[in-house]
Amino acid sequence: MRAGPLRHKIIIDKPTYTQDSFGEGAITYTSAIGTWASIAPLRGREYWSAQQVTAGVSHKVTMRYRELPASTGIDQKCRVRFGSRIFQIKSIVNPDERDISLELMCEEEV
Repeated sequence: MRAGPLRHKIIIDKPTYTQDSFGEGAITYTSAIGTWASIAPLRGREYWSAQQVTAGVSHKVTMRYRELPASTGIDQKCRVRFGSRIFQIKSIVNPDERDISLELMCEEEV
């Protein structure tokens, strides 16, 4: 995978579930992984196709594949932080199962 397109510094946050003083469940996020990635909005046919699989997908984040232990692994509960923008991960794709890159199909939080 070429380094040129990976020009966005992102942080992947993992959720931590806690209880507040009233016994209510609360979610806080802690930084788990910092890496370089490509962030691209989906458009046209690609957007329509993504909507058929997972509703709400608006961006594709492409990063290098990495073998991660379960404690720091990436899953749909994680989120991607890029500056002040936050993207919720809807699905994770390993193209052709070649372990070269990961495509995170995300929805930007407003």
